[in-house]
Amino acid sequence: RVSCYVNLMPGEYDDTLEWPFQGEVTVKLLNQLEDKNHYKHVLHFNDKTPDKNKYRKEKEDTDAWGKHRLILHTDLGLNYSTNTLYLMNDTLYFRVSVNVHSKIKPWLAGTI
Repeated sequence: RVSCYVNLMPGEYDDTLEWPFQGEVTVKLLNQLEDKNHYKHVLHFNDKTPDKNKYRKEKEDTDAWGKHRLILHTDLGLNYSTNTLYLMNDTLYFRVSVNVHSKIKPWLAGTI
């Protein structure tokens, strides 16, 4: 299986961001045959997310939030019925996008 985890690391603009983080991180495993049928998983950072995962980390930390079983290895190969191939030449490609749900700083919503 392939797993996917998100860790909020310190960055240059942390002082302008709202903490704890509220929003969604979308992870797409890209289909290498065509630009559709990507494998998609959305990580929701909300009231159900453990608090320790919604704050930036002050140092390297292995306690991340994510999906332990994103996709099985057997599903990475060529699938004729869906025209998908996620693993080609020992390479996987991911697209990650972040959508911020800001309550205090509305100008941040949808900007990161």
